[in-house]
Amino acid sequence: MTRPQSQPEQPAADALTARIDAHLELEAASLLELSHRIHAHPEVRFEEVQASAWLADALEARGFAVERGSGGLPTAFRASLDGRGDGPTVALLCEYDALPGLGHACGHNVIATMGAGAAFALAPLMSELPGRLLVIGTPAEEGGGGKALLLDAGVFDGVDAALMIHPEHVDQSNMPTLASFKWDVAFHGKPAHAAMAPHLGVNALDAVRLAFAGLDALRQQVRPDVRMHAIVTDGGAAANIIPERAAMLAVARSADAGYLFDDLAPRLRNVFEGAALMTGARLEIGDSSPAYLEMAVNVPLEETFERHARRRGRTVTPYDLQSRSGSTDMGNVSQVLPGLHAMLAIDDVALPHTAEFAVAARSARGDATVLDGASVLAGIAADLLTDADLLTRVHQAFHEATGRATP
Repeated sequence: MTRPQSQPEQPAADALTARIDAHLELEAASLLELSHRIHAHPEVRFEEVQASAWLADALEARGFAVERGSGGLPTAFRASLDGRGDGPTVALLCEYDALPGLGHACGHNVIATMGAGAAFALAPLMSELPGRLLVIGTPAEEGGGGKALLLDAGVFDGVDAALMIHPEHVDQSNMPTLASFKWDVAFHGKPAHAAMAPHLGVNALDAVRLAFAGLDALRQQVRPDVRMHAIVTDGGAAANIIPERAAMLAVARSADAGYLFDDLAPRLRNVFEGAALMTGARLEIGDSSPAYLEMAVNVPLEETFERHARRRGRTVTPYDLQSRSGSTDMGNVSQVLPGLHAMLAIDDVALPHTAEFAVAARSARGDATVLDGASVLAGIAADLLTDADLLTRVHQAFHEATGRATP
């Protein structure tokens, strides 16, 4: 009788995490310097030339094969490092775009270096681990839908699980988010002298004002989880000229993507069409970015995060799915393949998109979160690479949450 060929032994989990943390300690100074450098040079969506290059260079220096400009996006990248043989493919995600006028007030310098730091810590161990480790640089989370574009371009093809952690004011295993869409809405009228012959003009700015009034009225007739907000992006050229063109950027969100796209979107479009009809202006609506989907829950991934967060001395608090607030293109990823979008605190009070949060992203506590997050992500990735049962449960949870076949 032929004896079955024995499989090489996997490194013991506790010993593996100890080695991860030891490697991370050696990388700590360079990793925090990279976080501070990205923070000091904020670049808005699709313009993250320096940040993406710095991250790609650092990964290349640690043995990763780096493809720059992935998916047709100049500031995206895909870095890969093969293990010792066949196995799953685990992706660590890096965000690095800043907010206009506020810099890194969403802490994407922390996100980027948590993902990169996990890769730094795992790189020396990959020769002992099966599968493949990816680091995907995902530009333009702040309103550009970079991950959605990379999904469409096939950059996530073959990935078994994608992992990232967002800085916040709490430690939680998920960030419940809202599905959202963003429209560029323009009204085209007819210019005229505002004093001499206003009756000859068609005022596009009046259409924008009426659209805001209609949006405010619609808020009373929608579900409690809906959020709608807008800004004027073009109000005309001069006060004494009837505006020929006026425009607004409108955002709508809901916890239920079906309700958002099938029910609310047509009603909101009716508001804009009504404003055009009342003024005689011509309406033009276009997507400002890909739509963002809500995060899918994946309990096995979240439980694995909680275990590694506790290992780093973090106290993880339960989250409430009814508390959905912001939106992220990581939701799109989680609807296509198993995804983790957990949170680690960099402050107890400051919230994202504030000046105070930008300060926290460069603070001593922010630095500690970079290192904790890198260790946690590396630990989760190592578990996925070495524990076939965990990966099976992650894939099953994905199927139950989305109804989709596993990758």
